[in-house]
Amino acid sequence: MADLDRDDMAILHVLQDDARNATTESIGDRVDLASSTVAARINDLEERGIITGYTPGVDYEAAGFEHRMLLVGTMQGDDDGIVDEVADIENVIGVRQLLTDEDDLHIELVSRSQERAEEIADDLNDLGVEVTETSVVVAANDRTFNHLGKKYTTDG
Repeated sequence: MADLDRDDMAILHVLQDDARNATTESIGDRVDLASSTVAARINDLEERGIITGYTPGVDYEAAGFEHRMLLVGTMQGDDDGIVDEVADIENVIGVRQLLTDEDDLHIELVSRSQERAEEIADDLNDLGVEVTETSVVVAANDRTFNHLGKKYTTDG
């Protein structure tokens, strides 16, 4: 388990709040640290694998991906590396493997057409995943757990 102190948690909170516009100076102001200390701590968090990347939030529907679906599937056979293999399928935006005997994979995808969604189901079948349920997502609120260190910042 990672050993995060209050400063690390505060920095993570600020980055999750708005990493795109956060400079080490602005983070330092919000967490009461020097910008050089903030930079060193961010580098350390990246090296330790706690910060794994900086990605934009995307409104898939606005980007032309009108079909957002959740597929539930059961792995048939060996599951070594299956999450990574499924994640590599174009249009898949999320994969979760559950500790259960059946319906152990939950796969979220976006596509521009129903036909593409059906092709993805075929790709999953080729990987040994039997799709047992298909649902259309009608509403979603995706966000990160952004309360890590709010209480340690000036806005906490």
